[in-house]
Amino acid sequence: MSNTASIRVLTVADAPAFLALRQRALRDHPEAYHSAAEEWDVPVSHAEARIAENLVFGGFSDGVLVGIVTLALAARPGRKLRHKVEIWNVYVDPAQRGTGLARRLMQDAIAEARRRGLSAIVLSVSAGNLAAFRLYESLGFRVFGVEPGAVRLPDGRCFDDTLMQLDLDETGRSAEITAAAP
Repeated sequence: MSNTASIRVLTVADAPAFLALRQRALRDHPEAYHSAAEEWDVPVSHAEARIAENLVFGGFSDGVLVGIVTLALAARPGRKLRHKVEIWNVYVDPAQRGTGLARRLMQDAIAEARRRGLSAIVLSVSAGNLAAFRLYESLGFRVFGVEPGAVRLPDGRCFDDTLMQLDLDETGRSAEITAAAP
């Protein structure tokens, strides 16, 4: 595989490749995702629906899907929540790590969120995933909390999630409540 991957938004025609890569990510790194691998042992129509309701950015090397980032447009359907978007399913094939593909995928997702006028992007990263944490931090994401024991594996091990947000503008920020201050 070449080191220069192309990036584009996936279509439903990419669903079989997306599903296979998603299943691989879940099996290889169960601590990093909220879904269990067996929850994605599903017909390809499930992946088609995920692609149709969100924007899934795919990185391709020699025509093979090797990386994904989902801009989860369907994650926040309520009118009061639509000013933010979530990032899901970040994964890059181990052979492509270190090539900048994850950064490029994230940059494309961030650019699209800005283009749509969204005020922030939120994501969670497994507390032990330092490479992902450093990438998100370098892109401007900041920690706003930790969810203790967010993921529990079948063997009983628990993993915290670090919650991060990238502010795309300042218009959606809450004003400090000062009326109740003494």
